[in-house]
Amino acid sequence: MVVEGVDTENLKLGPGHMPWTPVPGQPGNAVISGHRTTYGRPFFDLDLLQPGDLIEVETAIGIHQFTVRETVIVTPFDVWVTEPRRGAWLTLTTCNPKYSARERLVVFAELTGGPNLEYARHLVAEELQGVS
Repeated sequence: MVVEGVDTENLKLGPGHMPWTPVPGQPGNAVISGHRTTYGRPFFDLDLLQPGDLIEVETAIGIHQFTVRETVIVTPFDVWVTEPRRGAWLTLTTCNPKYSARERLVVFAELTGGPNLEYARHLVAEELQGVS
């Protein structure tokens, strides 16, 4: 289960969706943050995800498949990781290293299956052709 919001109280309940980002499976960059070592440790093993791994997210319209493309470590001030992206992406964030908030571990995964895949691809093609 993912809650809506990423404030302290929301993240005590589980991973939180950043409300100013799209819902997973929609075009753009859906961002979900979660604790790594407290409040149920939902992202404890996030560092084990590797490029090519599959992440599935179920929303009201179906199951969306995302393929991990990249993992990066950034500072807590590198908010660029939440910025919009061309296509449909899922970005997962948590503290790094374990038991520290010194850095952020970020996993970028691209939509590769699900009900909105063709729509997202169509929007990317239009954008690349300069159609609005």
